[in-house]
Amino acid sequence: MFIGKNVKLSHYHETDGENLANWQWDENFLSTLTSDMIHPYTANDWEKIFLENTDSSENVAFTIRKTNDDNLVGYVTLTDISVRNHSCELGIGFPKAQDRSKGYGTEAMKLILDYGFNNLNMHKIKLSVYPFNTGAVKAYTKVGFVKEGTTKDEIFYDGKWVDIDYYAIFQDDWFAKQR
Repeated sequence: MFIGKNVKLSHYHETDGENLANWQWDENFLSTLTSDMIHPYTANDWEKIFLENTDSSENVAFTIRKTNDDNLVGYVTLTDISVRNHSCELGIGFPKAQDRSKGYGTEAMKLILDYGFNNLNMHKIKLSVYPFNTGAVKAYTKVGFVKEGTTKDEIFYDGKWVDIDYYAIFQDDWFAKQR
């Protein structure tokens, strides 16, 4: 269920926090971590993020690891899980530039969407993205996310106001795409 051809979804390992803390300094990664003030995360902060989600009914977090050597390449989360409304928000990140644009994100999203729709019975999984993050947008649409809307001048980024786009995928559409 959690294993693809090149990546798998896994639990937090002891050294993951230290690795993520060191890798977070890539400008293309750090600037997309939050839409508010950027805070550098310590190894303990990263560990806390994963461990707090272990027993949560509102959030789930997985590390993304290569299947061939178990090396950490990223993480994927489902947050704000609403049991009543069967919806949640997807977050995904690849801190190291050399782990981007290799298909890991697409494969990890397929795994987490399968989990969200088949195990958690989500009706809708949504996400937000900067429109200029074209690699992410390409990966999202490849697995079936559809743009629902845009908020104009929502974020002050790199000295100017930028939009945020909102995408979603529905359970029925996911199942139809899998046939």
